[in-house]
Order: sequence, then structure tokens, then C-alpha cells
Amino acid sequence: MRIAHVRANAVTVTATTQELSALIAGARLAVALMAADPQAPAEARALRDLLERVLADYDSGLSRARNGGSACTSRSSPSTSPT
Repeated sequence: MRIAHVRANAVTVTATTQELSALIAGARLAVALMAADPQAPAEARALRDLLERVLADYDSGLSRARNGGSACTSRSSPSTSPT
């Protein structure tokens, strides 16, 4: 896996499909564990919400790629969110 810093708060990640699968599986596990804690502090719930949005973006991009669509532009980052 290679990570290159593009600008502040932006990176480019080059990963094998196995590495990407492991990252996504870890993210899904983290969301499930966070969701299972009814007493989680507000900060943890906010992080869970962000991670859920990132995973939704990934799932959407993967679906488009499988259907021959264009590359995904993440909506999870505030810098790319519509205003």
C-alpha cells in the first residue's frame, strides 16, 4: 500500500484489492461495534456517522464501477460536499 499526501487533509491511496478489502472490512466491523454501544459519547456517534457516509460512498462507487459507470467523487469530505 502506498499513501501520498496531495494537499492538506487529502491523500491518494494505492492499494491492492486485498488491502482495500481488509480496510473496508475493518471499517464495517468498527461501525457495527460503535452501533452496539448505546452509551457511546456524542463524539463516537459523530465518528460512526462519518464512517457510515464513507462506506456508503464506497458502496455507491463500487456499484457504479461494476455497472461500467464513472469514477466516484467522495461526498464524505466537507471539501467536496455540495453547498
